[in-house]
Amino acid sequence: MLFVVLALITLQVAGLGISGLFAEMARLETERSGIETGPAQARDVRRIEQRLFYSLRYASGNPWTLEQLGALNLAKMRASTVPREAVAITRDARTRFRQALSQRPTSPFLWANLALAKLYLDEIDAEFFAALRHAEELGPWEPGVQQATVFAGLAAWRELDPGLRQALVRTLERGALRNAEKMTQIVKSYRRTDLLCGISKYNSIVG
Repeated sequence: MLFVVLALITLQVAGLGISGLFAEMARLETERSGIETGPAQARDVRRIEQRLFYSLRYASGNPWTLEQLGALNLAKMRASTVPREAVAITRDARTRFRQALSQRPTSPFLWANLALAKLYLDEIDAEFFAALRHAEELGPWEPGVQQATVFAGLAAWRELDPGLRQALVRTLERGALRNAEKMTQIVKSYRRTDLLCGISKYNSIVG
């Protein structure tokens, strides 16, 4: 009996290792292709998606793989020209972020991506607000988290309570220390440069 248990544990560990290898290969290819920051090329998406599906074959609940698949879904959504398809892809992303969060509830990137997915689905609800709060609290100094939360938060500014609005302004202040130009671009896209007026780091940019 003990031998069987040890064998099962060994197989599980081996499966996680292989799953992690495919996930890491997909991550490196994602970085090289620039999919998350620019237009998604179909051949790159297919190749990365294949790596991630292989990863899930060996560990179906791997949270890092689920997170990457969700992010890839968002990239596919941005490239889609078919509204119904884009909605379906974004729902898949939301599901994968939720699944990953059940195992990694302290990941600010997952919370930020969940907020983005819900924004794109026009689901401005309690889960959306909670995602913004958790992202801001868990990753206050992460540039990617800052940019995602500011983008999503400004889109739903009218629906935010005073506490979330104040948190968003604090995120803008921290973002100024790392990448003021990028944060300014996001704020200008919503025509809310008034939020920058009291932050000295932005003065020369907003001018």
